[in-house]
Amino acid sequence: MIPFNYLGWAFRIFGKGIYPEWVFLSLQRIVEKFNENDKILDVGAGTGVLIEQAYSFNTKPKYIAVDPAYGMIKYVKDPIVKIVAKGERLPFKNETFSMVMLGETVHHIKDLNNAFKEINRVLKSNGFLFVFDFDPNETKGKRIYRFEKLFGEPANFFPPEKLKNVLSNYGFESEFIKSDYRYILIGIKR
Repeated sequence: MIPFNYLGWAFRIFGKGIYPEWVFLSLQRIVEKFNENDKILDVGAGTGVLIEQAYSFNTKPKYIAVDPAYGMIKYVKDPIVKIVAKGERLPFKNETFSMVMLGETVHHIKDLNNAFKEINRVLKSNGFLFVFDFDPNETKGKRIYRFEKLFGEPANFFPPEKLKNVLSNYGFESEFIKSDYRYILIGIKR
């Protein structure tokens, strides 16, 4: 397993460079719609790159970051709420969030079935799901997949078309935007 609990300092320094600008622009278009009654959850938030970017676009909603590694999440900046938790067991009431984000998270989750059930449970009807990940069918995506497997990670990588189909089983209608070996999937809970 990759020792994420000890690598937060490195991810804090280099993490933002992983996200291309088009991902942030897509995120901005969604996040700008929310108000002070909304809550946004980042599952597998790491050091907070994605959720902090969302916060910079709109400070009205309440932002909550969860990650199983305290050594990562401790770097998330205030006023974002930080909670040590796994995606497979989210400590929130049903239909709490207007949006759930997973930035480079899906491939790290061991029990995807439970995680997707939990995300569906805590997300409001017509709430947004925002996923950023790597396509294992592309050359660079294959390399990342092999690296993750080598270090004992679950490496649950999905091509965007397959993830879209999987999420439809959990009540999500979704579309994706792909660029090279990376993509975002934007879903709406029905």
